[in-house]
Amino acid sequence: MSVKCSPKKQFLLDDPRAEEARHECGLAAISIDKPLEKLYRMLLQQQNRGQLAAGITTFNENREQRIDTYRKLGLVNDVFKSHMRESSLAILKNFEGTKGIGHVRYATCGTDDESYAQPFERHHGRRWKWFSFAFNGNIANFSPLKDEIETKDYHLVRNIDTELILHHLSHQFRGDKIVPLKDAFGKLAEMYDGAWNVVYINGEGTLAATRDQMGFRPLSYSIQDDRVAIASESCAITNLGMNNVKSLQPGEMIEVENGKAEIKQFAKNKKTARCMFEWVYFANAASTIDGKSVYQVRWRLGKELAEEETLKVNDNDYVVVGVPDTAKPVADSYAHYMGLPSMEGLLRNRYVGRTFIEGVGRDERVREKYNLNKAVLKDMKVILIEDSIVRGSTSTPLVKYIKEKGKAKEVHVRVSCPIGADSLRYQSLDGLVKGINYEDKEKSLCMACVTGVYPTPHGERLYQIAKKNHDQGIKGRTYELEVKS
Repeated sequence: MSVKCSPKKQFLLDDPRAEEARHECGLAAISIDKPLEKLYRMLLQQQNRGQLAAGITTFNENREQRIDTYRKLGLVNDVFKSHMRESSLAILKNFEGTKGIGHVRYATCGTDDESYAQPFERHHGRRWKWFSFAFNGNIANFSPLKDEIETKDYHLVRNIDTELILHHLSHQFRGDKIVPLKDAFGKLAEMYDGAWNVVYINGEGTLAATRDQMGFRPLSYSIQDDRVAIASESCAITNLGMNNVKSLQPGEMIEVENGKAEIKQFAKNKKTARCMFEWVYFANAASTIDGKSVYQVRWRLGKELAEEETLKVNDNDYVVVGVPDTAKPVADSYAHYMGLPSMEGLLRNRYVGRTFIEGVGRDERVREKYNLNKAVLKDMKVILIEDSIVRGSTSTPLVKYIKEKGKAKEVHVRVSCPIGADSLRYQSLDGLVKGINYEDKEKSLCMACVTGVYPTPHGERLYQIAKKNHDQGIKGRTYELEVKS
């Protein structure tokens, strides 16, 4: 028999913005003596959120460059030269201080160019106007805001929202009167539609972090005595040995000035729209987002998958294999409730970074990333658990790889879009909401990448434009999946 995919459902999966949604950045900020080593550790714990570039800005009032920025392309260990002791010590010496911010980047826009790495620093003769910041998110109304600012003789060297924020912040600080950060970021909140978490530091040594008013992306913090740590992932803070980690609420900012940390409301929020993909895919399983353990959410998602399962498992030939790493808790839970073994049929090569070789296809990338454990796969009916499938461009060759090279008898995929598997079933929306455990999904979660219902006006506008372009491109095409009865 065949399973057909409706044009609307296929659009959601083909939407290029959905592909970008799989890639995130990580933020870090800290107020502590000799912060650079701590920033390095915090970024290392958030490497899952970005592998293209890393950078830091530190503050030292005794340094000519009161705030100074260091950023490079590469993984965190490469950027900080951890394998070269003398070079690493030189970085520590040059950029030591008392406060700092950090960033790991994945290229959702822009190019693989060092000038796109963050933090972005704005030099100025006045200390309070001299600042550096890093950004995580996606400003949906970037295009009209860019058009507007360019009519005022501004010029964006890079076509990215980070540079837009740079100009908007600079504009807020015009004149002689010192502008409170709460007011400056409040003005940005009035302009921006979408997700925008920011960590910030200036030449006075003031440190701040903001979470947008709808709370799309997570931001955690801990205040312990005179130490303050802030990060996209809570595990980056607990790794430092700090406890009492909390989530910054939507529309809140934390400001550290003159040794005092204060939580302030800089923007009002009528509703929240936490990105469900944070729990499903983005975040580290060791993190907690808004009081909900990422690992426990993924375990519940596996339970929901098992409870909705229609496959008749009536022999000993079935084995559950999770696609490393984020699907592992889901696979373990699914297997537990199905009474099946969960085994490592796919072993991830953790030493393979980004591939820059031209012409490398998806099949080759899959083989570079995963090694097959034939002892688990051969002659077995494999239930392959994925956390998410956006386009199927990776899952399709992965299924082929497992069947042809792993010699699996059957492959049954448990998630998203049509591919060459023996059967496919993806999580229901109700099951997803139950797993994340928010009762009111309309007010609490953003699920636009699977429902097409965007929570902000400009997000909906971009969706409709992309849908129109997509519909014109796929008119008349059909999508089928052959499934063995």
